[in-house]
Amino acid sequence: MDYQGKKELRAQLSGARPHSSEGLTQQLAAIVSSSGAETIASYVPLANEPDVSEFNRLAAQRANLVLPRIIGDTLEFASGEQVRGPLGIFEPTGKAVAISSIGLMIVPALAVDEMGNRLGKGKGFYDRVLGSFRGLSVAVVFDSEVIEAVPSESHDQRVAMIATPLRTLVVG
Repeated sequence: MDYQGKKELRAQLSGARPHSSEGLTQQLAAIVSSSGAETIASYVPLANEPDVSEFNRLAAQRANLVLPRIIGDTLEFASGEQVRGPLGIFEPTGKAVAISSIGLMIVPALAVDEMGNRLGKGKGFYDRVLGSFRGLSVAVVFDSEVIEAVPSESHDQRVAMIATPLRTLVVG
């Protein structure tokens, strides 16, 4: 599937997103517990994304929680007070951490398949970060968004796990 096919799939999935994230915190907490990560990268959820807010609160009590911010075409992670960034998303104000210090990265997605191919929003921020990330990457989606096949291009990066409100899948 080409770029146009991805664009159509994004539109279809975004319009049909469910809103219950009940159970997601427990799924992610189990992953954290087994990973032993000391630094965890997560995200600030938008209204239609799986809600990781409660997970973020718990993770910040157990580990160094860092959140993304956009600097030009780059995504970096930091902690600190959050302010509204250039895309209207809340971003941290603290000093950026090295990607190599992050042990677990929670990645938003619109869809993911069981091979770890994820469909993002099309800007490639997470693909660029995941290309050099060596820790455990976990895509977070609603259960209905684990689909048979996500279109993939050469620059797309796979994730190692999938977390939904009802289950966790190891990619393979």
